[in-house]
Amino acid sequence: MKLKKIFLILTALVAFSSTLTAVSDYEYLLGKYRTMKKIAEEERLSAEKRAELIKNAEHIKSIGAYFVKIPNQNYSMMMTEITQKQWQIIMGNNPSRFKGDNLPVEEVSWTDAVVFCNKLSEKEGLKPCYSYDGISNVEKWKFLKEKLWKWSDKKWKKFNESFVCDTTANGYRLPTVEEWQYAAKDGQEFKYSGSDNLDEVGWYDKNSEEKTHPVAQKKPNGYGLYDMSGNVREWCCDSSSYNSYKRCSCGGSWGSSADFCEVGNKRWYNADDTIGYLGFRVVRSSSKK
Repeated sequence: MKLKKIFLILTALVAFSSTLTAVSDYEYLLGKYRTMKKIAEEERLSAEKRAELIKNAEHIKSIGAYFVKIPNQNYSMMMTEITQKQWQIIMGNNPSRFKGDNLPVEEVSWTDAVVFCNKLSEKEGLKPCYSYDGISNVEKWKFLKEKLWKWSDKKWKKFNESFVCDTTANGYRLPTVEEWQYAAKDGQEFKYSGSDNLDEVGWYDKNSEEKTHPVAQKKPNGYGLYDMSGNVREWCCDSSSYNSYKRCSCGGSWGSSADFCEVGNKRWYNADDTIGYLGFRVVRSSSKK
């Protein structure tokens, strides 16, 4: 109704203008009206889709997060990347370059992300997934106070042998690359997560204006996951087979070209790297597929 009123007002103004031709301006205004109507309809459908997804999702009230069960798999995945507000609730700080409650948290290392996972698990009364030398209490992880990039290969080897992720625990953890890519593909063969048109689903170097954007503004993929392509790259659980201190990330970022946002793209970073385009989302194992 509002769009119709705007259209009528615009056409009335044209009718009284002596400097504009009636036919060309009517066609111009009609085009504008149709564009506005299309945008309004897309926004309505997007809001309805999100409401439906949230209705069927598991709600984690402590941080206001929603998880969707990944079909035919034994894990659920968070619908969005961890936001700065959610990070602050658990960690009490905000390391991000771009500030905003609903922006994805970034400039967090892989070790920061697993600490978050254990702390969230404990807050929810769940069994933490991560342990070091059999200890799941992150306050007792002495290595967190060290400069990991100075470690020798021998020390990293010991770290990888001592650091364990129990995927059978009911707490929160980072997804494996395989889990991440399975969820991103959503049972389809799109180039990006949810579409062959990256502008529909992701923030990348051509549309981001060189910054992150609030989560869940683009179209979700078929499983109801937002921003799996673009916005921030997402840490995964996997360590490198060729370099013991490297960890994997997926998904592309606000600064990535389109090819880096493809579902199959992987990039490796030092486990203690903190970069303005690196964030994460979490998963939780379930007993049933």
